[in-house]
Amino acid sequence: MVSSSSAARRSRSLTISKSIFKTPILEKRCPLGTETIGLISGLLVIVSIIPYVIRTWQDKIHPNLTSWSLWALIGLALLLTYKSSGAGSNIWPAVFGFTNPLLITLLVLKKHGRWTKMNRVEIVCLILGIIALAIWVVVYDRQELAQYALYLAIAADIFAAIPTFVFVWTQPDGDRPFAWVFFAIGYGLAIFAITEHTFANYVLPLTMFLAALSVALPLILYRWREKIPLSEWI
Repeated sequence: MVSSSSAARRSRSLTISKSIFKTPILEKRCPLGTETIGLISGLLVIVSIIPYVIRTWQDKIHPNLTSWSLWALIGLALLLTYKSSGAGSNIWPAVFGFTNPLLITLLVLKKHGRWTKMNRVEIVCLILGIIALAIWVVVYDRQELAQYALYLAIAADIFAAIPTFVFVWTQPDGDRPFAWVFFAIGYGLAIFAITEHTFANYVLPLTMFLAALSVALPLILYRWREKIPLSEWI
């Protein structure tokens, strides 16, 4: 009789534990719905590009046209594959993760009108981005396969960021942290808009959050150390 009672208690405990993990955290801890949080995260990503566009137009920031055009291509691959992998309300940062680099690419083209020769890393990124898009075209309606195109696009995006990582650590006066910090916050917030708790849904916002912070960190440290006015952070 005792063992039967203990088994029943363990069964109830297990059932409660499972229900807790299946219930989105936001429903219990946050008054905002996941759709609202998803929209806010997308707006933060939009805000992140506004000062970047202005500084680029003023020639105070000099984006690499090849890198940003690659990010536009890869951003499209990320958006399409992320959506097909099950993204819902958390899709908005990925939408503007495509439109932001596209806008910068068009702006730099208008001002300078030429691409620099691609290096080997950039060629690899281009190939990976195209392959990811090609895979998506074939498997876009099959979530379990579309996620692999997403992972490939994320790998391409990381490779494309390597020149930027090197640049901000060696020449931290050549970029500004505001845009990167807001981009990181936007993607970080998108994590809390996830309703379908799968690895594919978490991997993109987590990767973008960490990558953007990795770019912002040396820019912040340099300005903090040199006591540079806040107006030069934006």
